[in-house]
Amino acid sequence: MSSQTQRSSHGRPVESQRLDAFVDAAFAFAVSLLIIAGGEPLRSFTDLTRALMRIPAFLCGFALIVMFWLAHRAWSSLSPRRDGRATLLSLAIVFAVLVFVFPLRLLIETAAHFLSGGRLPGAGLITSFDQLGWTYLIYGLGFSVLSTLFALLFRQAQATIDPAAEAERLAARSWARTWALAAVTGVLSGLVALSPALATAPWLPGVTYWLIPAGIMAFALVDRLRSRNG
Repeated sequence: MSSQTQRSSHGRPVESQRLDAFVDAAFAFAVSLLIIAGGEPLRSFTDLTRALMRIPAFLCGFALIVMFWLAHRAWSSLSPRRDGRATLLSLAIVFAVLVFVFPLRLLIETAAHFLSGGRLPGAGLITSFDQLGWTYLIYGLGFSVLSTLFALLFRQAQATIDPAAEAERLAARSWARTWALAAVTGVLSGLVALSPALATAPWLPGVTYWLIPAGIMAFALVDRLRSRNG
């Protein structure tokens, strides 16, 4: 029996489990890049307290990385079969998230410092509106790239799921639509960050991401109306 058809005791192809295990490990490594202490050894109690004060920013970054990981896990449950395209997209997600973690960390530590009124660490990381705008843009493009990859991944799942499994196909379609919305939002946030509005409303590019849950609710409402009319 070839490796492509070998199955584990859980009934899933071995190749699928290998890919998922690799992606899981990569996401775990991405989380490790957000370590509280900033990668510096603790030499005193003051260093410890500074490290602990990074917890709010670390938590926000951790939650976002976990969100992407949960999306990949959802895709894995919908599409247990792995082909070359699915493998390539998954590996691209791994690469993108390992790059994305750097602007993410810079932005969330700066945001935590600003929102806490200077109480939390993050001072001096971004020193001008120009730097802030470009950081938002880099972050937004990274977010958009990751979201696009997930949209393509769920499109791939929708195309390979058995037509008889209507619920799974609809779930994959819904996921793909949501990630397409997220991709557009990331680009929009980056464009807002480069606009003159940033100087008077530095929070506006971040608030732009609230379009995602608003869009999800709008999609759900449209689907509900269609189901009633159908």
